[in-house]
Amino acid sequence: MASDEDRLRAKVANLNASLDELETQLEPLFTKSLPETLVALETIQQAKLQVVLPYVLYDLVFVYLKTRGIDPMTHPVIGELDRVRQYFDKIKSAEDSEEKSKLGIDKAAASRFIKHAIAQAKLVRVEEPNNTSHGPASSSSERVPVKITSKMAERAEYEKNLEELGSEEEEDLEVFDEA
Repeated sequence: MASDEDRLRAKVANLNASLDELETQLEPLFTKSLPETLVALETIQQAKLQVVLPYVLYDLVFVYLKTRGIDPMTHPVIGELDRVRQYFDKIKSAEDSEEKSKLGIDKAAASRFIKHAIAQAKLVRVEEPNNTSHGPASSSSERVPVKITSKMAERAEYEKNLEELGSEEEEDLEVFDEA
């Protein structure tokens, strides 16, 4: 009997210490109103804070029910805790997708860079250098010759053929006026 009593006293002391620690950790939140606290945070941090506060509250209700001898597993607080956990999962997936988007290649931007390089390669005329000076170019108007690869030439030919086919198809189209 004495060991059960000692075990319960230890659990109560542990609970009391945990609640004191929780109170000290939440103290900075009590100094300002919630909107004032949220303004200073980034969007993802705001979301985390707005999810953790109800979670702490429902968790405290869970502990309160246990201390009163009520089975919290049959209480609606369990559903609320599950609902708040889903928000934690959503925030985590948003953070993960944010990290992936930072690490991933922007395909649209890469495509624009390549198209621009191809267009410039078509415009550049390769000229034989006339001056025989050895050293860095003295003029910013001199261009470095661009090597046009076979793939670039094939792509240009392909695009040219597509344009020709497109213009032929446009001639065959008839426009009907419903008026």
